[in-house]
Amino acid sequence: MMPDILAIGMGMVDIAIKPIPANMFDYDVYLFDSATTTTGGDALNCAIDCSKLGVDTGCIFKTGKDIYGRLVRETSEKYGIDISRAKEDPEMPTTMAVLCIENSGERSGCAHTRGVNKNFTIDDIDLDYVKQAKIVHYGSAGLAPKLDGEGIGQVFKACKEAGVVTAMDVCVLNHDDVALDYVKYALPYTDYFLPSDNEAAEISGKQTCEEFEAFYKPFGIKNLIVKLGAKGVFVTDFKERRTIPTFHVDQVRDVTGCGDSFCAAFLSAISWGWSIWEAAVFGNAVGSMNCQAVGATLGVKSREETMAYIRAHIEDVPEDLRARFEA
Repeated sequence: MMPDILAIGMGMVDIAIKPIPANMFDYDVYLFDSATTTTGGDALNCAIDCSKLGVDTGCIFKTGKDIYGRLVRETSEKYGIDISRAKEDPEMPTTMAVLCIENSGERSGCAHTRGVNKNFTIDDIDLDYVKQAKIVHYGSAGLAPKLDGEGIGQVFKACKEAGVVTAMDVCVLNHDDVALDYVKYALPYTDYFLPSDNEAAEISGKQTCEEFEAFYKPFGIKNLIVKLGAKGVFVTDFKERRTIPTFHVDQVRDVTGCGDSFCAAFLSAISWGWSIWEAAVFGNAVGSMNCQAVGATLGVKSREETMAYIRAHIEDVPEDLRARFEA
């Protein structure tokens, strides 16, 4: 069975240590309370979250032939994700990151190695397989230097010629090169572009959502969805626009993966035929639930549990969008 949503990009391992203050390196030795080892990476996070929400999902990534690569593959199989087209490179280590999490749940730092992702190219992608999916999501623009730019542009062009819906998230890391170069070849073939406000700003050089909309519209994007963290999400189809507020959370434990969980929930809702506005509400809910657990995907629940969470917090949903969730 072909996946409804196919995520392309990073499959890696995260080691989250908590609590770690921003001034950790002022200490010779700093004692922390816990370390949580989970899978990570924008694409794999999205695939796991989609699967938890009940969507048939696939993921194309590249790992090394090592203990971390085995964890990535075993976890993918645990969630029923089709990784039949994922690649393994015995010469390179699996990509990994050590995440330093403050008591507030915000990251105080991240040590990241690209590992095998440095050699992830269009040659690692089976386009005949990709073109059979309903939605193809590129989750790691900015982290795969040999696939970013023209490579992912070719993938998205092939998708659109085959009638496949496309979506793209980014992970811009303040590189010295031009961030726009990572995405500009794919943007004309992108149905849903889902950067954070910081990423949208780094790519465009602009600062406000209105400026983002004006900047990205000429590229031919169908819908722009800008993640605003605790403020919610800005959504525009370049005809209508609005900011959808997120859900109140009493205790944030870890924001790692919340952007990816938003993307997964948003795209899942799109696959169910929901409007972009309803999908944004659902994405906000999943992101809010996810930040209450340590780990990139551990706070994501089923579709039914998420709907129950929304009904329990229906006052956080704009009145004109409540009908979808009150039934």
